[in-house]
Amino acid sequence: MSFDDVAARLRKHSDKKGDRDDTPRDFEELYLLRARILGVLIRDARQAADISPEHCAAQIGVSADTLADWELGKSMPGMPEVELLAYVLNVPISHFWGTETLMQQAGRQQIDAHEYIALRNRLIGALLRAAREEANLTPEQLAAEAGVSAGNIAAYELGNRTIPAPVLTTLASACRVNMSYFLEHGNRVGEFLALQEDLKTFTDLPPDVRRFVASPINQPYLELAMRLAQTGTAELRGIAESILEITL
Repeated sequence: MSFDDVAARLRKHSDKKGDRDDTPRDFEELYLLRARILGVLIRDARQAADISPEHCAAQIGVSADTLADWELGKSMPGMPEVELLAYVLNVPISHFWGTETLMQQAGRQQIDAHEYIALRNRLIGALLRAAREEANLTPEQLAAEAGVSAGNIAAYELGNRTIPAPVLTTLASACRVNMSYFLEHGNRVGEFLALQEDLKTFTDLPPDVRRFVASPINQPYLELAMRLAQTGTAELRGIAESILEITL
């Protein structure tokens, strides 16, 4: 039975839980399916991390045979071992609750690299031209600012030539824009880059703030903060005055 078949049967068990059918659930099959799926996900994460079974087992304090049994679905690790696996293999612990391998996820994220680069070069070129014109610079003036030829500027703006990243940094500075001005935001690559920036910002927060933001129970407070951030100054002042009157 393939991994997808096992995952489908597990989902069927989950759906049955919400049914009003009085037929008893087959817990033996349920746990067997979960063990097999967890085993595939462990092996998948270990192979994606390019870690040998022996090294992985040593990192989490079990024998290679025990790890092999987990990966084959013959036995199941406890929560502490799963936590260590997530840490050692550098994956979110939620990976082990799912029914999709990292390879499957990577397959969905594949893009045509040549087409992407060609399209992005044209878009970056158009953005460069718009920034240059907004800064009231001629191609010759911008070329002098960056130490390149005016012909290169023309090729860059048409998307006919890739702008080397260090050169683009200088061009951005000359046009008085930052590098994020040129970043992709509208496809999977852009979403990935934005997510990585968000994660970096999140990890830079104080630990207590990270825990507060990450806790689902605090979502209403975060949504309230977002609404307040979009509220005008006058309206905020009115809300504050109303609260002050209530508390006095």
